[in-house]
Formats: sequence, structure tokens, C-alpha cells
Amino acid sequence: MFLFFAVWFNFCGILLAHPSYVSITDMDVDAKNGNVVLSIRIFTEDLETILHNKYNVDGWIGTPKEHRNGRRLLMEYVNERFSVTANNGDKLELFTDSMTVVDDMMWFYMKGTAGKTIRHLEIDNRLLTDFFVKQNNLVVISTGRKEEKWDKLDRKKYKIELSF
Repeated sequence: MFLFFAVWFNFCGILLAHPSYVSITDMDVDAKNGNVVLSIRIFTEDLETILHNKYNVDGWIGTPKEHRNGRRLLMEYVNERFSVTANNGDKLELFTDSMTVVDDMMWFYMKGTAGKTIRHLEIDNRLLTDFFVKQNNLVVISTGRKEEKWDKLDRKKYKIELSF
């Protein structure tokens, strides 16, 4: 009987453990026209942790129990921890097109404009690294060229720089 319970609790622990902390950002850059369009995908469970620990709000994102200010607070958090700077100093104002929940992930759709040709771009992605030590933020950048650039960011390495 002891062996059964030991195996059972070990199995339940594996199921309940959060094996990895990851966000994915896809960014399309139109350098010539100065436009950036992006989507950020983050696990809702991780965002609920942010709501609870940072804002003292229980969110239950994507359910009827979702907090009425939850999405506004999440957008505030994303804008605080994620930024795009063009041409060595012009921080782009990122506007939210929409936020939607698909399965167990929240998708943030955003866009911004530099107002002029982008020659240099810096992406600062510190999402979730303030709460999860093992957080990885994958950033995939398309520039209209044949190849895409991607990088894995974390607590220590949180910036990507590109020149066009």
C-alpha cells in the first residue's frame, strides 16, 4: 500500500509541476515604412500568477470568473516589461489590437509605428522574468527578407538589437 501511495503522489507531482516557463513573440518589421506588428503568446496560468502576485487580483483568464480589470492590468504589465525602440532612442508606442484566449494561452496582438524608416531596432523583453527564474522568452522577427531572426531571451539576456 505504501508503494502505491508513493507512486501516486510522485505521479501527481509530475502532472502538477509547471515544467517550463515560456512566452513566444512573433514580430513583423516593415523597416522601410517604420511599422511593427507583433503577437505575444503567454500561458494563462503564468498570467494569473502575475495578476495574483503583482496586483493582488485573482484572474481566471478566459473564464466567466475573469476579473473585470484583469486584461487592463495584464496590458499594463506587458507595456511595463516589453518595449521596442527604433533608431537608437525612439520608443515605439505599442497599441493593442486585441487580446484573446486560445486553449491555455493568451494572445496579445499589438502594433506600433516609428513614423519614419527604421534603421536600428532594439527589443527589450523582460516578460515574466520578475516572477519566474527559469522564464524563457522566444522572439521571432520577420523583416520581409527570406530569413527570420530569432533569439531566446531570459532574466540575464533580455535585449535583441537589429540593424537594417
